[in-house]
Amino acid sequence: MSEAVAARIREAIADHGPIGFDEFMELALYGPGGFFEAPPVGADRHFVTSPHVHPFVFSHCLRDALLDAWHALRQPDPFAVVELGAGDGTLAASLLEAFAELPVPRVDYTAVEISPGAREALGARGLRAVPAIEELEPFEGVAFANELLDNLPFLRARGSRGGVVEIKVGVEDGRLTELEVPWERVEVEPPSLGTGAETAVPIGSFTTLDVLAATMRRGSVLLIDYGKPDGPVGSPRGYREQRLVTDLLAHPGDTDVTAGVAFERVAAHARGVGLRAFGPVSQADALRALGHRRWERTMREIQSMLQRTGRGAEAVRVWDARSRAGLLADPSGFGGLWWLVLATEGMPGPGWLDRALD
Repeated sequence: MSEAVAARIREAIADHGPIGFDEFMELALYGPGGFFEAPPVGADRHFVTSPHVHPFVFSHCLRDALLDAWHALRQPDPFAVVELGAGDGTLAASLLEAFAELPVPRVDYTAVEISPGAREALGARGLRAVPAIEELEPFEGVAFANELLDNLPFLRARGSRGGVVEIKVGVEDGRLTELEVPWERVEVEPPSLGTGAETAVPIGSFTTLDVLAATMRRGSVLLIDYGKPDGPVGSPRGYREQRLVTDLLAHPGDTDVTAGVAFERVAAHARGVGLRAFGPVSQADALRALGHRRWERTMREIQSMLQRTGRGAEAVRVWDARSRAGLLADPSGFGGLWWLVLATEGMPGPGWLDRALD
């Protein structure tokens, strides 16, 4: 499959010269035969995300964050919840189960997912899925994205002695190669970079926010991803079968391509389209504010009780669940994700975020 994708990339280069890394990503990840044509997320696939590590704890913390927005919206019925980049529906299913434990709100859930394979999986779960934000009716509610922005097309920028250059993709002897060219992107300001420093300019995220801001009449957006709160985010990375791939151009279509999210630039763009920005805070702090430690204390007490009463096998299962949930807040892993909240004008900052910042 990667050779067919590579052929389309070479055709694009032959047609209009070296292509931006954003166009390479569009073809390699989202085009026919691309990496996201089928859902790549899961324990037996290319990578895992927080809801695959411990769906119960993550979905309950996320539910409570979304409930904060529901109260700020004066408790609409139904409560419109939109998941961007919903994948195979693992998070959607566990989140809806968490909401179902409560008498209110009644959730109107829509998944936005470009991958036809993922939309098929979502449909099999009985979930409504659309391929693009543009297909949503204007709504009041919340939207969220867990580990989506890092995969949206971005530009690659590198600092040089002569100023910032763009890294494009060309062809040399039939192979895809990186090319440095002067920065000529008039639609986006080049980042400030020292010589040799590199960053990703998240223009795919900018486009997503443009459309979302035009579609959401009132509400908030929660963005969860890897990255940095400010400054350059470094070089992009590739993953295949949960292993790091060093040559991002060698197997297009078979390799995940990702970069840390420059949250400072995302927040700035959001403000430019009329949204307010709150945060970001680390996932470790967000989960702490949303009850992760309380759940951990309760489970630790249950484990101790089971051990005291000779129910060792059950105690081991509780210990395993505690261990997996602990990974969600580990600063060296999933706890190092960042949570950024955006909101329409007049929406207050979330209460849980204040607790996370304490």
